[in-house]
Amino acid sequence: MAEDTRLPLVRPVPKGGDWRGNALIGGSWENEMMLAPGFLDAGNILVEYWKAHRPDDTLALPILYNLRHGIELALKIAIRDAAACARRDGIVDAKWERDELDQRLGRTHKIGSLAEELNECLALLKGIAGTDNGQLDVDTKEVLDSLHNLDESGQAFRYSVVKTGSGKHRKLAPARPDVQYVDLEHIAGVLYEVGVLVFGGVCSVLEQYRDRQQANRDAQFGPAGA
Repeated sequence: MAEDTRLPLVRPVPKGGDWRGNALIGGSWENEMMLAPGFLDAGNILVEYWKAHRPDDTLALPILYNLRHGIELALKIAIRDAAACARRDGIVDAKWERDELDQRLGRTHKIGSLAEELNECLALLKGIAGTDNGQLDVDTKEVLDSLHNLDESGQAFRYSVVKTGSGKHRKLAPARPDVQYVDLEHIAGVLYEVGVLVFGGVCSVLEQYRDRQQANRDAQFGPAGA
């Protein structure tokens, strides 16, 4: 029997090859915090490729999908961070407990619901509630609501047909029944900015808030391990 010399699909660069061709996936470092900027950057890189090779309508939906998914992950990261801050502030509500939160976020892909939940949790935090630097501003919320209307469940940018209705009325329908002209460079730019604002802006505010919580705790009880 001849020896099977085929190489496995998932493998490092073979010995003698350029090690820079290796990419790291998996392990404890791989989480939504690492994936969110990757999807945002992938969408942005595709936009630059599209600009250099347009017209290429086949790239429009992959661009929008990558940006949408990056925003979804960024919102979920911010919700988890805000909930952790609320728990450290002494907020007792099963809705914001880690297990309940993980189960709920694992079931939803709705941008509008995630944006509402983030603002709800931010409103619980002392020093952030009602301030522009914490909660999502009106313009950002408007973009997120528009994105929600374009792709409510994370399916419309992935497929040409989507499931509608429920029960015996459930059926497949065109995701975009009418032809539309869209300013792809504009919409992609706006979505990328919103993704960066949520991931780099809101999450940074929450990180600073967490640091203040720790500093207040240290001042009251002394540094941990002291």
